[in-house]
Amino acid sequence: MFIFLLINLFCVINVSGQLCSADYRMNLTGLDVFSDGSIVKNGIRFPPNEIFSLNVSGDLETFGCPCELRNCFRKCCPLGQVMVNRSCVEMYDVLQKELRLHYYDNHVASVALEKSEQFAVLTGVPCGWNVYKEDDGPWFVQLDGKLYVEIPTSVKPWTVFTPDMYCIDSFVSEVEGKQISRLDALVCFDPQPDEENYIPGIICMLISCVFIIVTVAVYYCLPELCNLHGKVLIAYLLSLFVGFIFLSTMQILLSIDNISREYCMTFTFIIYYFILAAFFWLNVMSFDIWWTFSGNRGISIERMSVKSRFRAYSIYAFGVPALFTALVAGLEFSHLPLNWYLPLLRQQGCFISGKSKLIYLYGPMVILCVANLVFFILTALKIREIKEQTAVLKSRESATHDKHNKDKQRLLLYVKLFIVMGINWVLEVISALYPKANSIWKFTDAYNVLVGLIIFILFVCKKKIFRLLKNRIKEKVHRRDTELRSTVRTVGSRSNINMDQKRTSLESIRTSNGGVQTTVI
Repeated sequence: MFIFLLINLFCVINVSGQLCSADYRMNLTGLDVFSDGSIVKNGIRFPPNEIFSLNVSGDLETFGCPCELRNCFRKCCPLGQVMVNRSCVEMYDVLQKELRLHYYDNHVASVALEKSEQFAVLTGVPCGWNVYKEDDGPWFVQLDGKLYVEIPTSVKPWTVFTPDMYCIDSFVSEVEGKQISRLDALVCFDPQPDEENYIPGIICMLISCVFIIVTVAVYYCLPELCNLHGKVLIAYLLSLFVGFIFLSTMQILLSIDNISREYCMTFTFIIYYFILAAFFWLNVMSFDIWWTFSGNRGISIERMSVKSRFRAYSIYAFGVPALFTALVAGLEFSHLPLNWYLPLLRQQGCFISGKSKLIYLYGPMVILCVANLVFFILTALKIREIKEQTAVLKSRESATHDKHNKDKQRLLLYVKLFIVMGINWVLEVISALYPKANSIWKFTDAYNVLVGLIIFILFVCKKKIFRLLKNRIKEKVHRRDTELRSTVRTVGSRSNINMDQKRTSLESIRTSNGGVQTTVI
């Protein structure tokens, strides 16, 4: 279900009448079309599948998507012009046919503005001139076309801008009658999170945590639910709870600007580990329900005790995320040259973002979701086979039939939980793709509450659970009353014993006194 939703999501994104947005397209109108349908501009050959037409002011114009073919970076003014007082002017005496760009790993490279073999050069000032000139720290263009701007005074030491958020050009100014040209960058104002969306999101996540911890408490308090499946569910919920708590805490500290870089990195690794662990525990649930129906009794796992099986599951569900976390930390602090496969946590601020998020977070999640889907399908097929081949299971009085009914109900619960978490992370992907879409933000925040609430409804709000809770309460009340009556009886017995002892002593004194009197007489 998760994979199908992702496929539908990307289909909706791409089916929009144009292959790329206005910030990433190049005008190809009037250029010659080759026999194979391709068009060449600035040394870039655009195949037919990267060319589309749009009606612009009543005229049909042709565009191509160069960033699908090469890495892009953006020049503020058209080729042959430079920036003078926020205007593009032709000044051939200062015109550069190539730009010398400084990279983050301390090397300088020249990029040809025409027929570059490395970059596709876009032109135009982004954000409708809602930009500023960054003077607080150095900036660097990378091999992938992104712009890194250093902000030493910020918790987030680097701000990363894609080509739709910056432009580079030669800025010409006049000083003491002389024209001075300087290569500089314009970047879009960094959009700050809207508090109307940001703070409710934190509150929603904390409310969800309350429902999750209540579910854990119910399962922990009922001995009937503390079997292997209950322990796996508790481990899953606790992993999700810890991840949500640290994520909401980090967001609170970021909103009040009260978190250091060291704490930011620490929170990032903790959140990454526990969110990933939650998905691995969900994978354990899928495997365990498949194993229950598979009938593979030859392997030793079936003969293991509940304690041993839970220990084996724990090593897998907590151990593999630990290896992933160690890998991310090792690459982050490896001092390797800046590259696309590195996490770049310190460059991108708190938590994983960009390609790193796709590789190290969404990548394992998608693999686990595919595996879960396979387990569920295999389990459903096995249930169908059992129904067709085993006649005794049709008898309602059969204990085996009852057991399989319980297992089928558990499978249905796991599938529902799988769908719930799948929808949650699909919404996360959508909100990452469209951060300015307020309606999506609000829907995602509302669903953060629903995650904990739905889990509570699925696993607690059932007649069986209510009956067990009722019996548990009655049992505790009865036990307390029994202990109280036992205490009262014990105290009463001790009082009676003391009274008997006093009476015996008194009779002994009287007898002794009577003897003395008799002797005197």
